[in-house]
This record gives sequence, C-alpha cells and structure tokens, in this order.
Amino acid sequence: MNKIPLYITLFLINSAIAQQTIKGKIDNYQSGEAEFILPVREPKAIGTIKANGKFTIELEDDMASEVTESQNKANAESQELRIKNNSVHEAFYCDSEEVKTTNGDLELESVTMQGNFFIGIIKDKKPIGKLRLASSKAFSESFFSYGKKDFVTGYYIDFYYVPEVASVKGICKTKTYTLDMKNTFDIVHNYDIDLKKGWNIVKIEVEEVYTDQEGHVRPLKFKMQTVDKIPKETKFIFSEGKTL
Repeated sequence: MNKIPLYITLFLINSAIAQQTIKGKIDNYQSGEAEFILPVREPKAIGTIKANGKFTIELEDDMASEVTESQNKANAESQELRIKNNSVHEAFYCDSEEVKTTNGDLELESVTMQGNFFIGIIKDKKPIGKLRLASSKAFSESFFSYGKKDFVTGYYIDFYYVPEVASVKGICKTKTYTLDMKNTFDIVHNYDIDLKKGWNIVKIEVEEVYTDQEGHVRPLKFKMQTVDKIPKETKFIFSEGKTL
C-alpha cells in the first residue's frame, strides 16, 4: 500500500496537566474504523478513529508507566538490545552555561516515535498508518529525511511525560565551519521548556534555514518550547502504510 498523506482538520485540544485530549477529523479517510496504539509489548488502544475520519486520542498518566514497564521487560530479556529514554538534559542538550536546566536527570516518556502516533486494528494485528502533527507536509518530510532533502521552516508537535517539573531555558550557539573551513557561523537552539508534572505539549521548530556551499538547505535556527495548546494552524498529517 502506498503512503498517502492526508491533511486533518483540528477540532479541539483540551489541555490539562495529567491528561491531553485530542479530537479531530481526517479528511478523505478511507481506512475504516481503527485505533491509536500504545507501543508496548501488549498493544493498548489510546484512541479511536471512526469510519468517517473523526478521531479522539487520550493521553493519561498511567500510559507513561506502561511504556516504561514494557521497555524494562524488553531490556531484561535481551543481552544486546537496550532501550533507554532520553533525560531532559539529553533531549534539550547544550554544552553551554548560557542554558540553564532544572531536574535535567528526569527521564522523558512518550507514546510517539519521531512525533508519529501509531494507528491500527489491535484484534487483527493490522497496521493502518501513522499520524504526525506538523506545520506542513513539506516540513514533516524534510525534517525527518535527516538531510536527504532540503530543509524548510516550520515545526512539529510532540508529547512528553515527566514525573516532576523540569525546565530548560536559554539560547545555545554552536560554532560551525563552512564546508571550505574558511569561515564560521553559529547554529542556534533557543530553549523555552517548562515541563509540568504529567503530559506536556512540545513544539520543535526550525525558524531559519541557510544554503551551504554545495547548494543544500540546512537548518540554522531552532526553537523548542512547551505550549499550552496546539497552534491553530497545525495540520495533522496521516500516512497510510502496512508497517508502523
């Protein structure tokens, strides 16, 4: 099955510390009733999609502990595979005194992968596809191509759970050489992260790009911030697929 990006109209975001409720409608959805799936050893539904494309996702506190428990079991059973969550410090990293971090050792938990929610039919063990929240399809595709495509400005949205409050504040500048090694410039990460106990909405944005000496467009300025609600202009981008 080919992957078909579909744009989704955002209906409502209900923000709370312990729970996030996301409701919307997938335009031109034709994959039938399905579920949003928690990626654990025994998959669990965290939301539903109706045949007409209307959907609801519920993020609750206990989901984070279920993901952690599943990871711990997988680690205990494997001699080679080790699943490790990023800490707050690792996820929003900067080797500079200009960026101040509190509770940086806390581990982040998520129910997405690269911003994607997994969709399928659990009883049939049937994948349907993935759903990502982003400013545009062009940004989503360029950002997650990891340099294979020219970058464009824009953002995507992710959800992170922390057991206690944490924060990352400041502007991180990384000195970078041009390809001919004759000049330098700064790649900038602007952090405005205030994580509350429970689920948090995080906006990861490329604010500015540049063209390198080989003609490739690369990110120059990033901004990462927590937001109280998803921006109105956000598009929900659905991709059909037989694999998750």
